Amino acid sequence: MQNRRRFLTGTSAWLGASALGLGAGEGGTKTISLFHTTDLHGHILPTKTYGGVPDVGGFARCASCIRQWRRDSPDSLLLDIGDVYQGTAESLMNGGQLMIGLFNRLGYDAWTLGNHDFDWGPECLESNLSLSKSPILTGNLELGGKSPGSLEGAWKAVKPWVMKEVGGFRIALIGLVTPGLPYWLAPETLGGVSPTNPAESLRRSLAEARAAKADAIVVMGHMGWRNDDDFANPVREILKANEGVDVFLAGHTHQNKPAWELGSVLCSQAGYYGINCGRVDLTFDLASRKLVQRRAFAMLMDERFALDPVVMELAQPDLKKAGEQMARKLGTATQVIDGKGRGNRLSRLFCEFFSEALQRNGTPVDGVFHGTFGTGDVAAGEITVADCWKMLPYENLLSIVEVSATELIEIVREDRKEYPSDRTLWPFELDLDRQGKPRRFLFKGEPVAADRRFKVGMNSYDAQSGGRKLLRLRDIAAAPSAKRVTTGIDTRSALIDGILNRREIS
Repeated sequence: MQNRRRFLTGTSAWLGASALGLGAGEGGTKTISLFHTTDLHGHILPTKTYGGVPDVGGFARCASCIRQWRRDSPDSLLLDIGDVYQGTAESLMNGGQLMIGLFNRLGYDAWTLGNHDFDWGPECLESNLSLSKSPILTGNLELGGKSPGSLEGAWKAVKPWVMKEVGGFRIALIGLVTPGLPYWLAPETLGGVSPTNPAESLRRSLAEARAAKADAIVVMGHMGWRNDDDFANPVREILKANEGVDVFLAGHTHQNKPAWELGSVLCSQAGYYGINCGRVDLTFDLASRKLVQRRAFAMLMDERFALDPVVMELAQPDLKKAGEQMARKLGTATQVIDGKGRGNRLSRLFCEFFSEALQRNGTPVDGVFHGTFGTGDVAAGEITVADCWKMLPYENLLSIVEVSATELIEIVREDRKEYPSDRTLWPFELDLDRQGKPRRFLFKGEPVAADRRFKVGMNSYDAQSGGRKLLRLRDIAAAPSAKRVTTGIDTRSALIDGILNRREIS
């Protein structure tokens, strides 16, 4: 109950005229509301928090809340801060079009690209860009030497910023994506897109918004709350470098942080999976047109909010198919499968299954470098598709790189510094001493010569640095001598095939 109470109370911030250094006139005020979601990851139905609070969230509940807020506050904008569709089977089976269709139906005014919106490749992303009836705001990107605002085809829908007139006031919306994209996603997956400096992109958009006489400036940034900035979340850095932002709507870090301040900027982040729905109220003095008050809060989407009937009607066919698919039995674990610590059985099984998938693909490898995602042990008994989603929650593709024995030692040495990584180099036997020097290095029972080269499979996320944790691996994989290939095989599909082929695993 304590967890639930903490979610219910939340936090809010109120910045009045005195805090802003403004005085309200005698002509009355007008309040413009910003309703915002982020990191929905395709969740339509209620789920549970990372802390284990059940039956909360989901877009169907957010829609009910949004409808209620709109009735009470018709002068409003509805916004999403990215990572819209990757994360559920009901979204994957239609390439994310279910979520974008729901955005269209609810009349979202704008949304921002998140890093996971690129996960399923350029064709899928461009299809969703074309489907969207609202602008997609992401200024710090480059494609073919061009930036948003000058792009063609499906990318014409992506703009650095837009002006929205609401209740007689002009609200500038500026979009940014995390600059961490190339440290997670392969070039093939990004389809030639590369992030540019978010601070410089914001500076340009701010200048244009001011010149267009915006009454308030709102930044929608798919980057979010951290105790300190990092490579993927330079929020403090970009706001410190650019004055004049009134509100920063955040995402990416899956934090429920309804309100915090960075200098004179009111920031708000509405959690993840629709567990919280965020709201910012901007109050203007009608006589002076000055922004005199800002208030931010977030509402827990619990049983108080019904599942929106329109959302459920539109989503029901995909939800039904996904439910049937997730319940499908694949095989049986004849005993508990150890999934903890380096060299655990689950990580070795992953490596075996991925090697088999690459062999069937006609791209055989000598070994595989892979770990688990911290799901722990797999219980004895029936294994379903849903269990595979828990074991491998992302659609990472399998990559192949050609490396020397010396480079393999460097890769393993780098990974050993990362706690709690359980990545395994299979089927090699590599034992490093405390200084990172090999005490034993065998392949199929035979000593490995330093100049011998091997083809090694790994997931595309790790090959891109695993979020800057494997930068040496990234350099090795990017070298021409590595002859890196990103296959079309995703790791979860390879896992499912592996279990189906064996039926019983132990």
